[in-house]
Amino acid sequence: MKSKYLMIALIAIIIFGCKTPRILPTSGNIDVNEYGSYIKTKLVSKSKIEGELIAIDSTSMVILSKADGNCKIIPIANVHSFKLLYAKPKKYYWAYPVFLLLSATHQFIGAISLPVNFIATTLIIISANNAFTYTNKKIKYEELKMFARFPEGIPASIKIENIR
Repeated sequence: MKSKYLMIALIAIIIFGCKTPRILPTSGNIDVNEYGSYIKTKLVSKSKIEGELIAIDSTSMVILSKADGNCKIIPIANVHSFKLLYAKPKKYYWAYPVFLLLSATHQFIGAISLPVNFIATTLIIISANNAFTYTNKKIKYEELKMFARFPEGIPASIKIENIR
């Protein structure tokens, strides 16, 4: 009985725990997005800053902070790691009820196919959630420019305080 509640809780956490920022485009609209990609940075000081990547150069990056809505200038030397999301992942949460109910039709073999379907579906969902993601292990800082709102740097006519 406890395992039944545990499985329901696990499915609920997976479904409701993965919310993407609304500034991210769908996979079909990546090339026409007017915003920068969403970036989560972990600093050497163990603090975290996440938000829209506005600009980056060889020494610092500018992030429009999700927490307070202001631009933060972060020296690259202070960044321990980052995770960049450049599009909304595809949602495959419908697969849980479909494949778990499908296991119910397997009668005696259902005891074997239920955990196999659960594990396979979980792996597919996790893989889909990470499909449009880069980390500092996969991409260099110089390559982050193409994901910024201003890839060539913030224009001189725009004040950093006015970016929203």
